[in-house]
Formats: sequence, C-alpha cells, structure tokens
Amino acid sequence: MKPLPTTRGAQGRGPRRRAPRPLARLAASALLLLCALPMPAVAEKAGTATTAPPGVELTADIVFQLLASEIAAQRGQIGSATATYLSLARKTRDPRLAQRATEFALTERSLDRALQAARLWRELAPASPVATQTLETLLISTGRLTEARPLVGARLARARAGGDLPEAYAQLQRALVRAPDKTAALALLDELAAADAQLPEARLALAGLAQAAGLAERAAQEAGRAYALRPDDERLALTAARLLQESSGNSVASLRLLAGFLERQPASLEARFQYARLLAAAGRTDDARREMESALRQSPDNPAILFSLAQFAQQARQPEVAAGHLRRLVAQPGVPESDKAGAYAFLAQVAEERKQFDEAIDWLARITDGDAAWQALLRRALLTARAGRIDAALALLAESNPLTPRDRAQRVATQAQVLREAGRSAEAFAALDQALGAQPDNPDLLYDHAMAAERLDRIDVMEASLRKLISARPDHAHAHNALGYSLADRGLRLEEAQALIERALQLLPDDPHILDSMGWVLFRRGQTERAAEYLRRAYALSPEAEIAAHLGEVLWKLGRADEARTLWGEARRREPDNATLKDTLARLNVAL
Repeated sequence: MKPLPTTRGAQGRGPRRRAPRPLARLAASALLLLCALPMPAVAEKAGTATTAPPGVELTADIVFQLLASEIAAQRGQIGSATATYLSLARKTRDPRLAQRATEFALTERSLDRALQAARLWRELAPASPVATQTLETLLISTGRLTEARPLVGARLARARAGGDLPEAYAQLQRALVRAPDKTAALALLDELAAADAQLPEARLALAGLAQAAGLAERAAQEAGRAYALRPDDERLALTAARLLQESSGNSVASLRLLAGFLERQPASLEARFQYARLLAAAGRTDDARREMESALRQSPDNPAILFSLAQFAQQARQPEVAAGHLRRLVAQPGVPESDKAGAYAFLAQVAEERKQFDEAIDWLARITDGDAAWQALLRRALLTARAGRIDAALALLAESNPLTPRDRAQRVATQAQVLREAGRSAEAFAALDQALGAQPDNPDLLYDHAMAAERLDRIDVMEASLRKLISARPDHAHAHNALGYSLADRGLRLEEAQALIERALQLLPDDPHILDSMGWVLFRRGQTERAAEYLRRAYALSPEAEIAAHLGEVLWKLGRADEARTLWGEARRREPDNATLKDTLARLNVAL
C-alpha cells in the first residue's frame, strides 16, 4: 500500500502543525473568555483597596460548559446559555459569570431570569455601580417598586453627596417611566423627592412622570414650580414650556411663560425660536414672524431661523422674500450639503409655483443626498416635461438607477404622469400595465393603473384594480373614493357609489376631494341642497377649479346663477385650462 501523502498548510509550504490536545485548547479558550469579562468594582471609592473575585478553577466540566454556552448563544440558543452561566455563577461565586448571565437574559428578553441573575450579580459585587443600577432598572421595569425603593434612595443619597443630583433625577425619571404602574412610580418619586423640593430638576422629574401617568394638571403644576425656582434658566424655561404645552393641549400657558422669560432674558435665542413656533402654531403668524426676525438679528446666519422665515413668507404669498431667505441659507459655507437639501427643494417649489421650471430644475439638481436625491430626480423629470421637453424627461427617467422595488414603482408612476400630461394616455396605461406585471400587489401601481384605465374609459380594468387594492388595503381611503366617484360621475350604481365614498369619508373626514365626491354623488341622486353643503366645505378647504365646477353646477341647478357665474369666473382665472370646468360651462351653455 502506498503511504498517505503529507498534509500541507494552506499555502503548501510545509506539513500541517499538530493540533493541541482538545482539553488544553478548551482550557485556553475558557481562560481567554474569563479574562475578557469585565472585573466588577468591589470598592466604593477610587483608590480604596480592591479584592479580586474568587478564582475559577478550570475543571474540564467548567471549561466545557463555558464554551458550550457561548456556542449555543451564537446559534441563537440564548436561553440555554443564560441557564448555564447562572448555574456556574452560583457554583463558583464569580460575579463576572453572573454579569454574563444577566446580559444573556436581557438579550433573550427574559426579565424574570435577568432579575435572578442581576440579584446574584449585585450580591457577589455589592459595590459595583453597574450591578446596582442594572438590578434597580429591572426591579422598576417589572413593577417591584417596594424592593427597588432602597436602591433608588441610596442612589439619590450618593448623588447628594457627590453634587450630581440634577442628573440623578433625570436618570431616575427615565427609569421610572418604564414602570408598569406609572401612578405607583409617581408616588415613590413623590416620597423620595420630598427632601429636594427646592431643586428644579426634582420638580421636572415629577412633572414628566405625572405626564406619563396621565395626570396632565399635576404635570403642568410641577413644571410651573420647577420654572419658578429658577426663572432665568433657559433650559428650565424650555422644558417647562414644553411640558405645559403637552399637558394642557393648548399653548396659552406656554406662551405666557416664554414671553415672561424673554422679557428678562431677551438674548435667549432658543427660547425666542420656540416662542415663535408656538405663536405660529396658535395662528399668530405675524407675531411669529416678528419674533423670528428678532432672533435673526441676534443670529444673522442661523439656518433654522432663515428656513422658518422663508416658510412664513411663502404662507404670506411673498415668494421673493421666501427665496431671499433660502438663498442666504444655502450660501452658508459651514452648512453641510445634506442639511441644505430641504432649502433646495423649497427654492424649487417657489420657482415652480412661478412657472420658472428651468430654475426649479437647477435647484433640484443640487440635491445629491440619499432618498432626497431620488425624489428630486423624479421631480426634475416632471418639470422637464412641463417645460415642454417630453423626450428629455423620459430619457432622464430611463437613464436613472432605481435601487429598490419602491424606487422602480415610483419611476414608472412618474413616467406615466409625464405621458399622461403630454396627452399620451394609452402609453401611460401600457407602462403601468407592464410594471404591474412585475409588482402585481404594489398599492401605488394598482391605484395609478386604475386611474390610467379610467382615462381610457376602461371601467372594468379600473374597477378590478381598485377592488384588488381595497381588498389588500381596506383603509385606503382614496381607492374607495376613486371607485365611488368614477361610478357616480357616470351615473352607475349610485347607491354603491355613495357607500364607497361614505367609507372613504370615515377614513379621511376632512379630505376636500372626498367631500367633493360626496357632494357630487348626492347631486347625482337628486339631493341638491345636501350636495351644496358638502361642496361648499370642499371648496373652503381647497378652492380648486374642479370643485368649483361641481359646486357651480349645483348652485346653477338651485337657481343661484349669479353666485355660480362668480364662482366659475374665479376658478377660470386661476386655472384657465381645467378640463372639468371647460366641459361644465360647455355642457350648460354658459358664457362668462
């Protein structure tokens, strides 16, 4: 018999070394594992002599169990690893093994086993702050507040002695808010914080916990008391204002607090910024703008303030002012490009609304960060088409690189919109139909496919796509509305159409387009007065030409011809090319 060939190493440079004996290899690995585990502190203060934990004699049995537990954990059998480490910790009295058992138990989200291990860990390392805090947190999280009380009290006592009591209360609030019974947690904090009643942070902790317990009035009271204790502290003013706002549900008290604070501390920029935000939320836009302008004088290049002022200007229909603030923002050399993306998009919106499509495209082209860049590319394609360059828009989409199924669906939807707006409805439908073959359950594609079919008067295809979408997404309000409106507009199955629109209205009760659909189906069913009520609500929310066309026709039917003519005239000045308005005026033989 020929001798077996010599086994060589990975690179073929010599004979393979002999493997160590299994027990020696296991012992070495176990020793490395124990050394890697942190050594818990067993002394109260730095510089005090410490005593090392008891040594672990690496018997073959312990070595095997340690390594078997680590392998089991790597394979996802964490419960087995937890049990083994806990058993070994009890046997060896080594706190490092108890710590490892606690970590494994927390990984498997077994609070009961984690609590057992943490109790043992603290017993074996009573001076370890990590062991103590872990046990305290677990006791609170499992609702064992009576057992946790001495640990929490000791923590506050140490904080008083060490001078870091404010941070201790902040940490304690974050821990207690995880207790199952928030009211009992608040009672515990009430008792422990009595000694620190004059500390604002203690009052804030009580306010936050009261809010978590659903006690809004108590939360507001404690927030006010905290602020009163240190009324010139900006951080406390902001926190108290936030808690007052969240607790009361209105901004009156928060505005009063911040206004008083700013009288004493007019240079507090963050407080003024928050004050302006609250004013804007309360509908006091002019006051909010004045506060923002005051803040800008203090910090002339602040990006957040410039962006907010641009928003105010846009709401006031001052696009040039908005664009000026935004140009100032993007000219800042220290602002990262990723943070400028919102300003670029806003500038593009301002330009688009003024029909300056090429300028809007230029702003969008500057967005290069992540998903924002992809959304900007899609918008660029639409604007390129609206600037009259249909082929260039389609080429831009064709040359793009969608990375996910969602991106691919969005690209097709944008392609279809470009084609539809160019009057190429059949091509738009074909593109969506092909895409739906690859993603048959994509809700956005199903909806767009249905709308494309509706424009080609392929009602059966439209209904099939919308019903499939409704079946998959019963809460898709616009699918219910689209099907209901399409049936109503054609005078088909009006009772069913109304039921579909009613369901959509339940899901989105203040959507102007659904209100418009409800008015239209009621008009089709002869309920003209009720129809006018819904259509007036829709038009007040969104004065679009299509809604104006419907409302005007209902008013015309009710004999209010002058009101109808006025409404149609306003709509035509805003949207002179609206097809629904043109069709309505032609059908009723109305000349404006």
